[in-house]
Amino acid sequence: MKRKLALLAMSFLLFGSPADAQSNLSQKGAKKIRLEISDCKWVYLQFPAKINYVDMGTEDIVAEKVSDAETILRIRSEIPVFDNTTLTAITKDGKIYTFDLNYEQNPKTIAIDMKGVKDSILADNYMSESEIELSSVRTSHLSYTADETVLDVAVGIDSIIANKISDFNNVVIAKRVGDFDVFETTSLHVVTKDSKNNVRIYPHVISANENPANVNLVIGNEDEEKASFSMASMNEVEMESYGKAVVEQGAVLNNIGVSENKMLFSLCGLFIKDDVLMFHLYLQNDSKIPYEIDFIRSYIQNKKKSKKQTSQDDEKIPIYVYKSKESDLVEGESWYSTVFFFKRFTVPDKHQFYFEIFEKNGGRHLKFTASNKEILNAKRMNK
Repeated sequence: MKRKLALLAMSFLLFGSPADAQSNLSQKGAKKIRLEISDCKWVYLQFPAKINYVDMGTEDIVAEKVSDAETILRIRSEIPVFDNTTLTAITKDGKIYTFDLNYEQNPKTIAIDMKGVKDSILADNYMSESEIELSSVRTSHLSYTADETVLDVAVGIDSIIANKISDFNNVVIAKRVGDFDVFETTSLHVVTKDSKNNVRIYPHVISANENPANVNLVIGNEDEEKASFSMASMNEVEMESYGKAVVEQGAVLNNIGVSENKMLFSLCGLFIKDDVLMFHLYLQNDSKIPYEIDFIRSYIQNKKKSKKQTSQDDEKIPIYVYKSKESDLVEGESWYSTVFFFKRFTVPDKHQFYFEIFEKNGGRHLKFTASNKEILNAKRMNK
């Protein structure tokens, strides 16, 4: 008995008590990787193996696996500032990643290669980012290598819309529909897969410019063959002229729109010229309080769709926008007109085409629908 006690005492001296051993083990496992995230930019993480499990410490954080790209996780905050929290990800190779999430409006990077990351994320893990300027009146086209198919497109804020073009696997169109408010830049991520099933993240930092230096951008290997196409038969000078003519013509429709809170938002004209549709939108402010337009959305949605499924809306991005005046401020007891130009389209059965306008720093949001029948009755412009 004395011999056993002596051996036990010696083991305590050499190794500590079982409780101490458990404490040391817990402290080792609690090592966290610091990660900056934002509410106006997504941060993408690419892991060396498929993601099996993700858990967040709060509902204020959104973490999503990218469809058809099981090694990629995107993270964003739902609120401008949050208390530091954690996120845990477990990959198929058995590795556990625990992140200490910290709010930063402009994170040091918006895309990270997690291969080789242990205790901290280093600059070598940052993916190369490109800077892109987006306009609210001109649509930008991002063309990736011909061997790539776009799997995922995500923007950091609602003031930017971007989608893959259905006719081309490797082309994304993007446009700004509103201002950037308190921050100067946001994010646009594009995820692609090539013929060898290699997945790649293209992180873009987006800034606002009404007249970008280039709206047709080649991304990736410039030696590769790119998609070559024309979005529409009209150029911008012609669309500017047609927009002015449509507004000067005045209202030719009077039963499509919505009237709420002393505001009228309506479709007062719908025209077609060759392969271009022109929607004349009219906003009338019958109140004495000015209405500042934040942005206007246009999208196709299933009639029976749940209100919670907005992420699946088919955003329709205009190829050009004509405005009756430069300012987006509609003074009290005044009006505003704009013409949205789209490459010709029709609406599927059991779906509706929506226009939705948002008031900046206000609650007067208005929405109306246009049916496929109304689009098919568009008047022909012979000018």
